Amino acid sequence: MRGDHAVWRVLALAAVAVVALGAAPADGDGEGLTREQYVRRATRHCKTLKEASDELQLAQAPGATGRRVARYLRQAAGKLDDLVEGFRKLDPPRALEEDAEQLIDVLDGYAEGLETLARRIKRGQTFRVALEQNQDLVTSLNSSAQRATNLVTRLGLTGCLLPT
Repeated sequence: MRGDHAVWRVLALAAVAVVALGAAPADGDGEGLTREQYVRRATRHCKTLKEASDELQLAQAPGATGRRVARYLRQAAGKLDDLVEGFRKLDPPRALEEDAEQLIDVLDGYAEGLETLARRIKRGQTFRVALEQNQDLVTSLNSSAQRATNLVTRLGLTGCLLPT
């Protein structure tokens, strides 16, 4: 199903952006980081993407149904929530502030969407079936993911992208 692949791919991209940006504290001088510092620090933390991606892969694993799927979705959402909090602590250069704030908003919404999907999972339901039965939410998640992709690109974090 196209939605299944798109949600997975873009969530991975969004998670990379949040992970990359959220884990590094800003310099303590009250000044924003330079663009180069910002991108370099973000790129150092791209390994966290794998952790968020692993949760989604587990949700899609053969035999994963119901509560297991919901648990993995919640864990992925929780990682996004934690990363967004870290992202808020990073002091981007002024030229990137607006895009960085928009990315926070998009990723907050994405995490909320994953939580909603987790709440909608029924006993015995697989990830794929949940996506098929929640097309409204999948469409919203895909839209958010596309916005996150655009923002990540504008922020210059292309070094954090995983192959699709």
